[in-house]
Amino acid sequence: MMGLPLDKRSAVRLVFGFAAAVGLLALFGNTLREPITNFGEQIVARLGLAGLFGAVVLLDPVPGVGFQTVFFFGYTGGIALGPLILASWVGVMVAAVGSWGLGRLCSRWNGLVAFLERWRVGPLLRAYGPRAIAVAAIAPFPFGVATFGAGVMRVPLRVLVFGAAFRGIKVLFTAAAFWLGWGIGAS
Repeated sequence: MMGLPLDKRSAVRLVFGFAAAVGLLALFGNTLREPITNFGEQIVARLGLAGLFGAVVLLDPVPGVGFQTVFFFGYTGGIALGPLILASWVGVMVAAVGSWGLGRLCSRWNGLVAFLERWRVGPLLRAYGPRAIAVAAIAPFPFGVATFGAGVMRVPLRVLVFGAAFRGIKVLFTAAAFWLGWGIGAS
């Protein structure tokens, strides 16, 4: 059985990252609860769940932004966890396919292909396929870069969708971190 290309060090970093996120959310929930909640409620009132879905689609591929910011304000703005998880997961899947499609459009640029080959994105995707995309989906790595690179390197759509489905794990961990941290901060 072949496992994911994830070593112990990366797994430990993921666990500590989760704990740090819960702690930071608890701190925010304790010290800045009222202004954050007010802002979240304003965003939810203006955008609703459908607007938050659209924001996830637009922001998830952006390195350093991702879906978590949208999720945070949706959660603090009063959207129930179940619909927010579903909208975020579907949104990140749509974003992954869109980013892949943009990469496919750019795959004719030889300089871009050569750049991704030089930075070992092409060999990594060829060696690990959906497992590399799955790791990028759950790890603290710019997922939009991985999906765009998969498009440029002409990874088949079915491989991308299979690997990108693991982004749901990150959505669930995000939901758990927000639920725990925000709840701890309320006490």
